[in-house]
Amino acid sequence: MKTGELVVTLLGAVLALMYTGLLFTGHTDAADWLQALLSWGFVAALAQWQSRPMLASALMVGLNVLWSMVWLAAPTNIGYTLWTVLVPLAVYTARRRAGATSGGAHSSRPAAAIALVAAAWCVVSPFMWTWDDRLILFYREPFDAALMLGLHWAVIAVAYLLAANGAAEEEAKDKDARMREERLAAAREEERLNTARDIHDVLGHSLTLITVQANAGLAAGTERESLELIRDTAADALADIRILVKGLRDAGPGLEPAGGVEEIPRIIDRFRSAGMNVALAAPADLDIPAVTAQAANRIITEALTNAVKHQHEPVARVTVARNAASVVVTVTSTGHAEPHPGAGTGIVGMRERARATGGTLDITHTEDHDETTVTVTATLGV
Repeated sequence: MKTGELVVTLLGAVLALMYTGLLFTGHTDAADWLQALLSWGFVAALAQWQSRPMLASALMVGLNVLWSMVWLAAPTNIGYTLWTVLVPLAVYTARRRAGATSGGAHSSRPAAAIALVAAAWCVVSPFMWTWDDRLILFYREPFDAALMLGLHWAVIAVAYLLAANGAAEEEAKDKDARMREERLAAAREEERLNTARDIHDVLGHSLTLITVQANAGLAAGTERESLELIRDTAADALADIRILVKGLRDAGPGLEPAGGVEEIPRIIDRFRSAGMNVALAAPADLDIPAVTAQAANRIITEALTNAVKHQHEPVARVTVARNAASVVVTVTSTGHAEPHPGAGTGIVGMRERARATGGTLDITHTEDHDETTVTVTATLGV
């Protein structure tokens, strides 16, 4: 039993003991026994006030209805009772807990039903009756009855509205908390995907160039030159990996961007050093945001890496053009197709990088005799 339940249950038990004690003070009738029995019913309801609020609220209102029936049926005036204060408590508890536990349009229906029963009970509430000098009960005069009924209904309405307002505030707080959790989960997922893309791009690009350089050196007998190129490529890859690891370990803003637009010519030079025939056409004074530049660098790298992996001695051309709303990066490669099995995550990564800037990515394949031309077109937002 929770602390609040224990406190109100003990208070209710004290009141129930008072009604029970009246059974041993002299002449008693059925009304006295029913009062004592209903009092312990209220104690049972209070014992579930917090753990089972809807059931407890329904019991509180229902027991007050039965108490009023005993009041009317009693042969003598049995007096007012403190149990009536449980009616507004029941209305408040039912509405507050209904909104807090379920949410939505249908959650308040049981609470509204309890409030309507409570409003109907007000008509036969013991306080709607009074007595004369001979202690004979009679219903209040119309004007007096209207005032008393209005007071009853006002108390019920205030309890219901206060509970509804509290439930709405609690639901709003829960919604804000859920939205924060969702945003945090989305940020973590995006960070995970960014890390996966960066690792794929760095390792995939570098290992592909190392493979091409090694094969070219073995075929041409220029092992020393190839080893020097492999050394430089591995050093660049190691530097990029260190950046990724630092971004993962540090509690800072995240991973560092992979260079600006000035990195594009260096990317082209690395592929040329590996023996690839690739041309570049880009404005000398290209000025674009860092996020867009990073996406362009990664897409160019991945597109050329795919050309090396899937085409034999490809001839490639990279063009970068800027307009008012976007940057268009086009990578075209032509060569004999060489199917190479893979997971296809590189293309997925290119599309995700384009979408991250608010842009799109399209890939087309055309066949001309025994050669395949692949065109990667990325329209990146600025």
